[in-house]
Amino acid sequence: MRLVLSIALAAFLVTSFAWSDDAAPKQAPQIVLKSPDGKKSVDLAKLVSEGPVLVRLTCACTGCDAELQYFQKLQAAYNGKGLQTIAVFREKAEGLEQYAEKKGIKFTWLADPTGAMWKTFDSKAMPTNILIDKGGKVVRVVPGCTKDGRNAQTLSQEIANLLKVPVAQIAESKQK
Repeated sequence: MRLVLSIALAAFLVTSFAWSDDAAPKQAPQIVLKSPDGKKSVDLAKLVSEGPVLVRLTCACTGCDAELQYFQKLQAAYNGKGLQTIAVFREKAEGLEQYAEKKGIKFTWLADPTGAMWKTFDSKAMPTNILIDKGGKVVRVVPGCTKDGRNAQTLSQEIANLLKVPVAQIAESKQK
């Protein structure tokens, strides 16, 4: 059985890592993720040393699926400016390959059918978006789904601040 996150992932999990409401930003866990084919490793510590990283703990349900277009637009807007997005899906890799191809996912995606990443990030919501700055500090956690792209737009503001670039319009604002 192909698993994106191998048994070895458990050795890399930082078991003492937990989110709290303290004012000080938390350091992202130092973990190594495996690609769907198991041939490529994604080292989160290395990625955050290069620039901000958005970790999206998600699935292919209808809500997350509707929100996906906004996160693709978010990555496209900041791609050349240093943002790297990693989507970690709760489904098995075999089904995700077709899904990723059909949806045209351009950012890194991984499968975690056991939910190890949710435990690592102490996440209770589906989806959960974790923005990590260059250097590894968690600057924003945005839980839940917004089918209208509000979560992606909120993260766009944060990403623009980190990269010191203008804010990209990801979702249409709803003026009354």
